[in-house]
Amino acid sequence: MSKVLRRKMVEELAEKLKGQGNMVLVDANGLTGNQTVELRKVLREDKLRLRLVKNSVALHTFKKLGIVGFDGSLSGMSALIYGGDPLALAKKLVAYREKHQKPQVKAAYIEGKSMPASAIDQLSKLPGREEMLAQIL
Repeated sequence: MSKVLRRKMVEELAEKLKGQGNMVLVDANGLTGNQTVELRKVLREDKLRLRLVKNSVALHTFKKLGIVGFDGSLSGMSALIYGGDPLALAKKLVAYREKHQKPQVKAAYIEGKSMPASAIDQLSKLPGREEMLAQIL
């Protein structure tokens, strides 16, 4: 890949990720096209996005944005899930993974902090906003 093309891809990805405090890097190896489309559809319900990323482009993008913690996880086929509510992200991803046994979480960046992959499982077990409001009322 030429440097010009890689720079353009880094700029494009950086623009999409700017201001995103919640990201999860997953292993996309073994996901079929239909599974990827289904996962995107499930994530879109909560305004979350899935993007397959080239590891070198992702590495340069993370460095540009000052995001640390993903460097050691960028190997093999990778996809980045990003967007709004971290609880919704964790719940949707874990529910999909229980159904299909894929994708495995490589690393997480939640609320601006690097987290281990196991944090997504723990986060998915917390009650959602609506459930917490119902408990209070």
